[in-house]
Amino acid sequence: MRAVVASAALALLVGCGSTSSPEAPKLLSRAEADARTVVPFTRGMRLDKAGRIVDVTFEAPKPEPPASPTLIIGLRSEGEEPAKARAVTDRIQRDGLRARVQLERLDTSSPEPIPLWRVSDDGRSQVKLSTDIVGERLWGSDVAVNTLAEAGLFSQRLSYSELQWASVGLGERGRYRLRIDLLENRPDLEGLQMDLMVGYQQLGK
Repeated sequence: MRAVVASAALALLVGCGSTSSPEAPKLLSRAEADARTVVPFTRGMRLDKAGRIVDVTFEAPKPEPPASPTLIIGLRSEGEEPAKARAVTDRIQRDGLRARVQLERLDTSSPEPIPLWRVSDDGRSQVKLSTDIVGERLWGSDVAVNTLAEAGLFSQRLSYSELQWASVGLGERGRYRLRIDLLENRPDLEGLQMDLMVGYQQLGK
């Protein structure tokens, strides 16, 4: 996705040309974004050291079009130019980023593990993960930009690049816990700014 796409989405949100239109959603600060616990949400992460990098409990509201019921668990980088945004994700996509990703539903009689899916090797379909380990190969992702913009997680002034670790179909509101552990040290990624991104996929993708 590119900043021009975000501009178009935000223009629709604020209703260009209408004197009674609401203001564009406020872009969240880093601290505000890291405190958000409703889909979609982001978290700043360090990717250079093995160990737990995410442990968050969150609410997943029922998605509304143009968002689909497919929840994406992935990564996002940003930059003032598309090439800068892609530089980090291109490196991760080339080398992989192995992690254990675990999702549980909490609003049940007991925590319920949720099976995850990944993009098939040919990129044409989804296949169920046999384990909770992902990342030998990551694919491009497309979280519904309007939901990110409405949540204050998308700036018109920036370009973004997204990768998908795993996905899951969620058709109803629920409360969940997500845990992610990196399985290897990656000193080559030290100092790089990257966000966890959890959000609903764009319809038609």
